[in-house]
Amino acid sequence: MTIFISIASFRDPELPYTIKSAIDNASNPENLHFGVVYQGLPLEIPNFDFVSNLSLVNMHSKEARGAGYARAKAMELYNNEDYFLQIDSHTRFAKDWDTISIDQLERAKNISGHSSVLLSYFPAPFEPESNGGMHLIKKHPKIKSYPTRQKVALNRKNQWTAERLEFINRAKEDPEISETVLGGFIFSYGAMVNELPYDPDLSFFGEEICFAMRAWTRGWDIYSPAKNIVYHFYSRGGYYKVWGDRNLRGLSWKELEEISYKKQRRILCGEEEGIFGAGNIRTLAEYEIFTNTNFKDFYSLTNPRH
Repeated sequence: MTIFISIASFRDPELPYTIKSAIDNASNPENLHFGVVYQGLPLEIPNFDFVSNLSLVNMHSKEARGAGYARAKAMELYNNEDYFLQIDSHTRFAKDWDTISIDQLERAKNISGHSSVLLSYFPAPFEPESNGGMHLIKKHPKIKSYPTRQKVALNRKNQWTAERLEFINRAKEDPEISETVLGGFIFSYGAMVNELPYDPDLSFFGEEICFAMRAWTRGWDIYSPAKNIVYHFYSRGGYYKVWGDRNLRGLSWKELEEISYKKQRRILCGEEEGIFGAGNIRTLAEYEIFTNTNFKDFYSLTNPRH
């Protein structure tokens, strides 16, 4: 059972440790295939000699266009593996994470009664150690150290994000339904790649809810796993961020975000057609009921960006 692991990285020194953690903690490391898009300076490219199965795209940091673009490029490296996993480049893995992921996905399939299911959640937080290890944070003021579900929410800047919800029945080991995805952990069958390619035009905020809506309206159910599978380095103080670069293909980050926002608005208001618009298994209006949202009212009445 092969697993394709999609990783988009922007000048991130944690990337080699992330890959090593995935290999060292897998039940079947020989089944892992990594698809990495590295955005950085030529002298910063890590040594990947320790990785047996790696497809690599090297891109100068000035060529970056945000998370959506890099994740779309990484997804293009997929080569018919049985499963697809998307993570961030500052991630650590639980022991036997591959076995756990497949088990949780099978449970989700059994609950839904079909195979159009995917797993996504807020990973527990960690802080990196100098040798590539991790220090687990058990009492973070905002981020739980155990799995939670997620609902659609807005942050203080009126940007679409997710809010954590407790599991309905934490005593069980079954995953539970969630409203949206987190880009730092998406796991599903490889068939998802052809049906739900990543949108390269969505730079950062909005990429997750647009992906979730597209998936849900195409009949895909989103579940949060009941077990910790990966851990995430959230704060990253002092690390490079793509929005800190002032010149990305001749555009500023603000200009890229404006392009992204307009695309996001078209998608969520039902104006975008084709693969990056809503599906036809369930309607956009039904997704709004499911998530207690009204996208047209939000964009026409709240109008937070214009």
